[in-house]
Amino acid sequence: MSVDFFFDPSPFGAEGQWIKAGFHCHTVNSDGGLSPEATVARYREKDFRCLGITDHWRVTPTEPFSGPDFIGIDATENGGHPDIVAVGVRITAPRKQDLGERIRALAGQGAFTIMAHPTYSGVLPETIMECPELDAMEIVNAYCDEAYSNGLATELWDMVLGQGRRIWGVAGDDAHLNPRKTFFSDAGRAWVEIWAEDFSREAILAALKRGAFYSTQGPRFHAIHIERFTAHITCDPVAQVRWRTFGSVGYVDHASDGMALEASRLPENFIPSKFVRVELVDHDGRRAWSNPFFANVSEVGL
Repeated sequence: MSVDFFFDPSPFGAEGQWIKAGFHCHTVNSDGGLSPEATVARYREKDFRCLGITDHWRVTPTEPFSGPDFIGIDATENGGHPDIVAVGVRITAPRKQDLGERIRALAGQGAFTIMAHPTYSGVLPETIMECPELDAMEIVNAYCDEAYSNGLATELWDMVLGQGRRIWGVAGDDAHLNPRKTFFSDAGRAWVEIWAEDFSREAILAALKRGAFYSTQGPRFHAIHIERFTAHITCDPVAQVRWRTFGSVGYVDHASDGMALEASRLPENFIPSKFVRVELVDHDGRRAWSNPFFANVSEVGL
């Protein structure tokens, strides 16, 4: 017997544009240091074109800041254990509800739902597996990483993906912009780049739902091509392109000494286990993470 596979169709359409977006930050309406207006201004200084303010237990209106070159999407960090970030909501979910009920209440409003800082919250894989309405998990939280050293959740992500759960990965600042806090993250430490058909709230939310985005601390994918039996990417100059699946299979494409990589292809002998995802590592150690490309794997007779 041998193993064969093919990938699901690409979520990236032929037409579209990259949109730099952030969906985890706080203002004076919860525990942040700046007003909503100043928070939006700070993100716009960092070239963000889309933002959701996620104050705790409330929806701070962000859509009124929208204009020809910027889109605000109302959002919230719905507290509990763990917290859920919801992008595209009108109201928060009641505190008395359990995790599944809160996610269903937020998803029922058409929101894109994200489990916030799962490693910080001590989340186990089975908790995520029990939440089918959860769209994504925060794989990088800059605030938790800088303050508590537990802001990365890529290993947890792989464990969940390895069990067959299809879930996207999101990077966020969790910016408080508050110098009174011992540790705080500024805008632009971790974000998502969304491939949207047009520059509108509806197109951005649709792209998030279908996983047409990647997460980054700086390095950028230029294109992510998913073909039936292989995948390849182009990117900023980086030191490594890391191809990852669940288990022992993996491949690291290293740049030659003094050189950089700007493209990489899944090796012909790389047989995925349910999915493949790609990480970029630049020469300063900053990373970017694609969403998983889901694979249909089967055994075939010789």
